[in-house]
Amino acid sequence: MDKKDVAILVKTMTNAQKNHLGNWCEWETYMQFISDEDFAYAKEKGVMFDLQKIAHNEICQRIKSAVAKIKKKAVVDAFLYSLSTRDLKYRSFLASYCIGKSLAEHDFESSPKPNETICAVCGLASFEFEDPIDFNTINYFKCKHGSCSDNLISVMFDLEQFPKFPRVQPNDGDYEILNKIKEKIENADASSTIAQLNKNISKIIQSNEEERLGILESLGIIGILHDNQHFGYADTFVTYLEIKHRPIRFDDVGYPARWWQGKFGVDHEKLKYWFGEKKD
Repeated sequence: MDKKDVAILVKTMTNAQKNHLGNWCEWETYMQFISDEDFAYAKEKGVMFDLQKIAHNEICQRIKSAVAKIKKKAVVDAFLYSLSTRDLKYRSFLASYCIGKSLAEHDFESSPKPNETICAVCGLASFEFEDPIDFNTINYFKCKHGSCSDNLISVMFDLEQFPKFPRVQPNDGDYEILNKIKEKIENADASSTIAQLNKNISKIIQSNEEERLGILESLGIIGILHDNQHFGYADTFVTYLEIKHRPIRFDDVGYPARWWQGKFGVDHEKLKYWFGEKKD
């Protein structure tokens, strides 16, 4: 990636949002706002992609194949590196690695009615793999917000992209940011929510609200932020039927971070597992 190709992706999606608020992320919409030349250039650079048809089982197989080629320390370093540099394209790899590592290959298994078109294991809806898959919107959110996702298509995309990126190393400033975030979590009021924690860490790291939410959701996925009943993916894969929403009006935080409150603090075992190793 370079500044030009990422700029093409962001400009295309931004123009689509300005002109088509409802369906801006659909292929037929945003492709109206990019020239053939720019699309070809962005594809050559690996930033934009043609639509692809990939079956449910192939998605699982490709995830397991990709994650087997990745070292834990490499994705940990990428996450840490993104904190001080604000190089957001490196931020989601850690969460995707954690999910991919715990995932087991499986056949499509229908959920109970009325959700029988959704896989009970991984949560992929049949339309997601029966229709051509669009990776451009996935990459847009990745580059724009550093957001992570437990959707297996996003996980597959992330894990297959990771080896194409230059290896990066965190510095002391990255560890300092992580430690300050940890302290904010540990010192949070018992009733604090992720929304309040998001505000509390705003002065620690150069970021916007969406970026900070992505960081906290990643910490949930890798098992550092959770309550006493809803855990992340570090020890075992969380199936679609196991993921529960909080009984509140607006539950727009990813699982399991949505269940965290200040009284649950930090999972120090998982913190040590991911970030406790000495720097090279």
